[in-house]
Amino acid sequence: MKRFCIFILVMPLLFLSCDVVFGTQKSTEEDVGGGSGETSSSGKTESQKTGTVTFYTTYNEDSVAYYTPELESGWYKCAVSENKLKEFPPQSAAKITYNNKTIRVLVTDLCPNDGNSQWTSKSNYFFDLAENAFAALANKVEGHIDVSIQRIAYETNRNIKFAVKERSNQWWLAGRFYNMRYPLAKVEYSQDGINFKEMKKLSGNKNNWWEIQSGKNLMSNLTFRLTDVYGNTITCAAISKLSDGGTYDLGANFHYKKRGFALQKFRRTSQEKSK
Repeated sequence: MKRFCIFILVMPLLFLSCDVVFGTQKSTEEDVGGGSGETSSSGKTESQKTGTVTFYTTYNEDSVAYYTPELESGWYKCAVSENKLKEFPPQSAAKITYNNKTIRVLVTDLCPNDGNSQWTSKSNYFFDLAENAFAALANKVEGHIDVSIQRIAYETNRNIKFAVKERSNQWWLAGRFYNMRYPLAKVEYSQDGINFKEMKKLSGNKNNWWEIQSGKNLMSNLTFRLTDVYGNTITCAAISKLSDGGTYDLGANFHYKKRGFALQKFRRTSQEKSK
């Protein structure tokens, strides 16, 4: 199958602290998932969908377009068809079930329509799985199978991280965010911790690069504010200094409730601390 990959070199980590602010976050027991749906952090229940999956044999876990170097144990990587990228953006998590077997996958790559229409046209929801993911569901000789697909939270205790794109400088900055429990809908930045401006997707919406197209002194005193697809927001403390190709731990992640308990207890917000 025709595939495209992007490579990146990651530098050592710098750890930061963050305050967490929840937008539409709910925390009642009514938010807990059950039945045929999975409950998100905003209480929304995701419905199951019918789709088709196949697999690719040239998979390399270190060479994926959406760059996820830290994958939780028991999870698999996959590519989403180009026509469903809006519904399953980078870092979307899903449960895929076939013949009473279920795996959990993270969208880490894009399966473009160009050159792959014989596969992407097979179903409204098409996923190209890593070979080991497909093998966990069915015999590889089957080639492709019809499955049920359901979007879920990415269950991780890791913090969100930001990897700076090489050749970033004080006038132009780009990078990737990863480890999000839910995909990002919006990324904002501030150089004074008060006034925020929106970052844009680099080269449209088909990759996981976010960029500041122009500015000055962009490699220092930078604060990120991240919003997930359900409207939940986290605001991180300022990064005092960024380096070309560096990776930074943002100190927090989006909250969600699952089966009656919170995955992680977060710090109080700065507003609560001042009381």
